[in-house]
Amino acid sequence: MFDIAWSSIKHRTGGFVGAFVALFFGSAVVTACGILLVSGLTSGMPPERYAAASVMVGGEQSKHVKEDFDPVHAERATVPADLVEKVAAVPGVKSAVGERTFALSAADARGNPVGLADPLYGHGWSSAVLGPVELRTGTAPRTEREVVVDETVARAAGLKVGDTARIAVGTTPAAYEVTGIVAGLDRQASVFFTDGRAEELSPRADRLTAIGVFADAGTDAGALADRVAKAAPGTDVYTGDRIGDLEFLDVGQSRGFLVGLSAAFGGTALGVVIFVIASTLGLGVQQRRRELAMLRAVAATPRQVHKMIGSETWLVSVVGATLGSGLGFAVAGWLRGAYAEAGALPADFALSYNPLPAVASVVLCVLGARLAGYVAARRVARIKPVEALGESLVEAPELGRGRWISGLVLIGLGLVVAIVVPVLVPGELAIAGAASALMVLMIGSGLIGPVLVRAAARLMGPLLARSRVSGYLAAANSTANTRRLSGAVVPLALGAAMALLQVSILTTTQAEAKEQVTDGVVADWVLTPAGPGLSPELVDEVRAIPGVAAATPVARSQVMLDYQEIDQVVTKQFGAQGLDPADLDRTLDLDVREGGLARLTGDTIALSRIAAGTTGLDVGDTADVHLGDGTPKKLRVVAVYGKGLGFGDVTLPHDLLTRHTTDGLDAALLVAADGERSAVSDALDELAAGTPTLRVEQPDDFAAAQEDAQNEQSMTNLIANAVLLLYVLIAVVNTLVMATTARSREFAMLRLIGTTARQTRRMMFMESWVVVATALAVGALIAVPPMVGVSLALTEQPLPYVPPLVWVAIGGFVAVLGWLSISLPTRSALRRAPVEAAGTRD
Repeated sequence: MFDIAWSSIKHRTGGFVGAFVALFFGSAVVTACGILLVSGLTSGMPPERYAAASVMVGGEQSKHVKEDFDPVHAERATVPADLVEKVAAVPGVKSAVGERTFALSAADARGNPVGLADPLYGHGWSSAVLGPVELRTGTAPRTEREVVVDETVARAAGLKVGDTARIAVGTTPAAYEVTGIVAGLDRQASVFFTDGRAEELSPRADRLTAIGVFADAGTDAGALADRVAKAAPGTDVYTGDRIGDLEFLDVGQSRGFLVGLSAAFGGTALGVVIFVIASTLGLGVQQRRRELAMLRAVAATPRQVHKMIGSETWLVSVVGATLGSGLGFAVAGWLRGAYAEAGALPADFALSYNPLPAVASVVLCVLGARLAGYVAARRVARIKPVEALGESLVEAPELGRGRWISGLVLIGLGLVVAIVVPVLVPGELAIAGAASALMVLMIGSGLIGPVLVRAAARLMGPLLARSRVSGYLAAANSTANTRRLSGAVVPLALGAAMALLQVSILTTTQAEAKEQVTDGVVADWVLTPAGPGLSPELVDEVRAIPGVAAATPVARSQVMLDYQEIDQVVTKQFGAQGLDPADLDRTLDLDVREGGLARLTGDTIALSRIAAGTTGLDVGDTADVHLGDGTPKKLRVVAVYGKGLGFGDVTLPHDLLTRHTTDGLDAALLVAADGERSAVSDALDELAAGTPTLRVEQPDDFAAAQEDAQNEQSMTNLIANAVLLLYVLIAVVNTLVMATTARSREFAMLRLIGTTARQTRRMMFMESWVVVATALAVGALIAVPPMVGVSLALTEQPLPYVPPLVWVAIGGFVAVLGWLSISLPTRSALRRAPVEAAGTRD
C-alpha cells in the first residue's frame, strides 16, 4: 500500500502539496507553543550578585497547587531576619549572610533623575561577598551617610570618590558621600550602604530578602541544601544556576507567564490546527472522488481504500510535520522577541530549545491527520461502487441526516454558550465560554456549509446571470458544486471570524477600561512617581497642605484567590490595589454595587463584579487570599464594585497590601482640593520641584497612562493569537489555491467547447465573489454571538465596541485575499494549451 500511496503522491502533487502546507505550518505553531511551555518549566538565568554563594535561602516564591502548575507570587517572598543564626548553625555551613534588596532612584548634581537601563537597588555592604563585587577605588562605607556605588551609577550620575550622591527611596531623597566605586553587574545597578542604614531603609527591618550560605571546604552543595531546608521550613533553597530564580524575580515571573500562556493558548492552537488539517485533507479526498470511485468499481474493498488513503496521509503528515517542527523553533524565538518588546518578558530571557516539543508536535499532527483522513474517506469507502461512480460525476444533492443534525446541534450549542452562559454565569468563565463558542459555531457551520453556499449562490444568481456566459457558468457551478465551494468558504470564514473576535475583545476591553478610569478618578490631581514608587510618608505631607480635602494613596500588586470551581479548588491571580477609605468618595468612584468601601479596614477585601462572579463570593463571605508575597489571609468581603477593568479586580486596605509588597511604595496619590484650587496646585508644584522623583498630573493624564498600561496588557494577549490567525490565513490561501488548481481539466474542457480564456477568468472572478460573500456572511454570523457574549461579560452591555473602520478593514482584507487566491491560480492554469490540460488527471 505504501508503494501505491507513494505513486499517488508523485502523480497528484497538487492536493498533497496543500496537505503538506497545512501540516508544515500547523506543526510549527504547535511546536512553538511546546517550546514556550518547556521554557516556562525549565529555563533560568545564572546568578550574578549571588554567584559566590554555595546555597541561597529565600521565601516560598510560588504557591503549590495540586495537580496543576505552581503560580509565582508577584512580590518578593522574604524570610525572617532571625533565621540567619539558625542557618549558620547547620553542620557544613562556614558562614551565613543576611541580604537586603530595596529599590532606589538617583539624581545627578542638578537634581535631575538619573536614567539607567537597569533597575537600581540598595544593599547592605556585608552582602557584597555574595557576588563578584570588587572595590575598584575607595573604601567601604563606615557611617550611615556614606555609600559605595557601582560603575554604572557613577558613570550615569557623574560621580567619583568624595562626591555627594543624591539617593532616594521612593520620594524620600537623602545626600550621601561616595566612599568607593565597585565593578558593575549586567542586570542591575547597585548602591551599598552600611548594614545599619540598609536595615533602616528596607521596607521591613524584621525581614530579609535572602540568606547566603558559604559551605565548609569539601562540603557538597546539594547535601548542604537538604540540611538547610530541614533547618528552615517554609523557605525555598537554591543551588547552582537555580539561584538565578531567587536573584532575578522577573525571571521566575516570566516562567509563570509562559506556563500560563502555553496552557491557555496551546489547546486552542492545537484545536485550530487539527480543524484546518481536517478541512484540507477533506478537500483533497473530495477532489479525488472519480479516482476513488474507479478503484471501488474495479473491486477495491473499503478496507483497501482506507488503507491507501491512510498510507498517503502517513507519508505526507510525517514529512510535513517533521519539517514544520523545525520552523517552530524560529516561531518560538519570534514570540519571545515580541513578548520582550511588549514588556512581558525580560529582554535577556532565553528559551529552552528542547527537542521534546518538536517530537510531541509531530506525533499530535500525524495522529490528527490520520484521523482526519479516515473521516474524509469514510463515505466514499462505504457506499456501493455504482453510487461512488455517480457521485464522482455529480455531487450528492443533499446532506446526510447525521451531518444535518450534528451541524444544527453544534450551532445551537455554540449560541447557548456564547449568549446564554454570559447571562447566567458571571465572571471570567463567561468570558472564556463565549470566546470558545467560536470554534463550536465554526464546526457546526462547516458541517452544513454546502447548504449555506447553495443559499448564497441562489441569492446571487440573478446578479450573476447578467453576464450571459460567465455569469451563467458561475451560477451553475456554484449551485452544482456546493461541497467543493464549502471547502473554500470554511477556512476563509474562520479567518474572518477569528480576526473579528480578537479585535472585538481588544477594542471593547480598552474602551471600557478607558471609560472606567476617566469616570472613576474624581480627584483634582494625581501624584505619580518618576522612580520605583511614592514614599508612604508623602501622604501625611500632602494632607498637611492647606486646602487639601483628601489625599488617597494607591498601591498596586497582584494577589491569588482560592475558590471552588465545579468539583475542585482553583487558584487564580488578580490585579489588586490598596486604598485608604478615608474621604475616598472625594478622589475615587469605583461604582460600588453592594456593601461599602468605608468598611475597607483590617482584614477585609472588596471585589470587582467580574472577580466576585468568578470566585462566587458576595458581601459577607470570606475570601481565601494569598497576598503578593505569598502570605495567606482570610479576608471578609465588604463591597462589590463595577469598575474592575479600570482599577483592578481586587481592592484591599492600603496598609495590608503595602506590608506585603516588595518595596512598600505607592503607585499614585489622588489629591482633591476643598476651596481655592490654585493655592493647592502651587503647593503641589513646589513639592514636586524639591522632589526629583515626583510628578504632578491632571486626572486626564493619569487616565491616559492607565490606558497605555491596559494597551500593553491587551497587546500581550494579542501576540499569540496573531500567530494563530496568521496560520489560519496561510491555510485559507492554501485551500483556495488547492480548490482552484484542481479545476485545470474543467477549464480546458470549457475552452474546448468554445469558452474563451477571458470568459473563464470572468467566471472564476464571479465564483470568487460567491466564496468571499458567503465567507464574510458566515464569518460575521458566527463571530457576532461570541462578541456579544464577551461584551455582556465584560461591560454588561450587549453591543461590543468595534470601530466601523475595523469591519471595513477585515472585510476588505478577506475579500482581496480570497480573490487573489482564486484569480492567480486561475490565470496560471489557463496558460496551458486546452488540449494538453484536458488530458491531465483530475
